[in-house]
Amino acid sequence: MHIGQVIRVLRTERGATLESLAFEAGTDASNLSRIERGVQQPTEDGLKAIAGALGTSVAAMYALAEGKQLTGDEVAGLLRPEDMGREAIQMRRYFRSLTPEYQKLALELVKTLARTQPKI
Repeated sequence: MHIGQVIRVLRTERGATLESLAFEAGTDASNLSRIERGVQQPTEDGLKAIAGALGTSVAAMYALAEGKQLTGDEVAGLLRPEDMGREAIQMRRYFRSLTPEYQKLALELVKTLARTQPKI
C-alpha cells in the first residue's frame, strides 16, 4: 500500500471529502486526488499538513502503508476521542468475536444506520 492509499482510507473512514480534507490541509482537491492515486508524492510539509488534518501522525500513516502493527501510542494517533469511549470499545470487542461472515453483516447494518439516521 502506498501513502496515498493510506490517506484515502483514513479520509473515507472519517467521512471527509477530497475538498474538505484538501481545504484543512491547505492544498487543493486535484492535488490531493493525485496523491491518493499515487500519481504524485506529497511534499514533507504537505504530508504533515494532511496528517494533521486527518488527526494522525506521518509516522503512523507510513506504518500503515508498510503494513506494520502499531503501538498503543501510534494507534491512539489514528483514533478520535469518541473512539475510546466505553461503547466504542465494547463494539470493537463484539465485532472481533464475530465470524468473518457475521462481521460483513454487522458492517452492512452499521452502514445502513449511518445512511438513514437523521442529519444533525
